[in-house]
Amino acid sequence: MLDQLKAWLMKKLKLKSSTVVGEQYTNDYFRELIQSQTHLIVQLEAKIAAYEAQRSNGILSDIQQLFVNQTNKGIRKYGDSVRTDNLTPVEWCQHALEEHADSMVYLMALKKSLEESEVNGPETS
Repeated sequence: MLDQLKAWLMKKLKLKSSTVVGEQYTNDYFRELIQSQTHLIVQLEAKIAAYEAQRSNGILSDIQQLFVNQTNKGIRKYGDSVRTDNLTPVEWCQHALEEHADSMVYLMALKKSLEESEVNGPETS
């Protein structure tokens, strides 16, 4: 395939395929092209590795699905973009603190339920 790309480039540049200059130019061009895209290849490999790790780990998969669901919920509620100009930094901090306070309530309720289960044993139907 590289030979076909070289032939195409040389044709576009109106160079004869037999010239050493034309061959060197196309080699240099493709070398630079590949080097310029290396960071994208590395990023893609990292994303693939993260995806594979997530797929094989049920907890990570559940967390990813939670983010997807929450994003969809937010888009339905607020639109397709996150506004950054509607709150001051202090208001953003307050909003985050309130969200974390809600999380603490949920976790405490779950903890109490688990503690009761340990003391009383599993419920039977």
